[in-house]
Amino acid sequence: MHPCETYLDSTYLAKTGGTWHLEDAPFKASQVLRMLRRNPAIQPKRVCDVGCGAGGVLLELERLLPETVKFTGFEISPQAHALSLRLGVSRSEFALGDPFESDEKFDLALVLDVVEHVEDIFAFLRQCSHKAKWKMYHIPLEANASMILRGVNCWDSVSHLHLFTIETAIKSVQHADQNVIDWFLTPSALERPNRAAARLMNVPRRMLPERLAARLVGGYSIMILAR
Repeated sequence: MHPCETYLDSTYLAKTGGTWHLEDAPFKASQVLRMLRRNPAIQPKRVCDVGCGAGGVLLELERLLPETVKFTGFEISPQAHALSLRLGVSRSEFALGDPFESDEKFDLALVLDVVEHVEDIFAFLRQCSHKAKWKMYHIPLEANASMILRGVNCWDSVSHLHLFTIETAIKSVQHADQNVIDWFLTPSALERPNRAAARLMNVPRRMLPERLAARLVGGYSIMILAR
């Protein structure tokens, strides 16, 4: 199966238990808000979410950001798009299809947990660069010692084609002709301990310095602000 087909039929929907990660939306939205607070000069009026999934992040951002902000979510999956249409949003619209077929430009593009799924990441990142003045990339850091030693295959489990470290995530964005303005680690496993194994590994995560924990046991993602 071509990787893209996973998102066009019901395969990925089934992998997520039918939610398309809606349960993670509050955490992701909180990280977007955290980055905006660190960079108050960014006052977006039009925000797009590239690969918005079921639209949960935009639902959260409607509540967190000023009423003057308008949102557009782009998604290629018919199943995820159908879920987004059920949300009670008032300032968001959802479009089914390739976000880059439209010439529409935005102040801020959100690309949250998408890059690792894309086959040609550099072409994708360059397309994102042209979509908005500012970009936020949320990328899981899965090239850590624990996952490498265990031989974890993220292709089959979560359809991640690429595994990143802090450095390779940042370098990938820079290689795609973008300036990295700010970045920070997000404690995804600490904030969302939805599995017993994750809860067990949270013990060393709390004991170790953040960057060392990301390199050794994982459970972190990186949020990158680029221009």
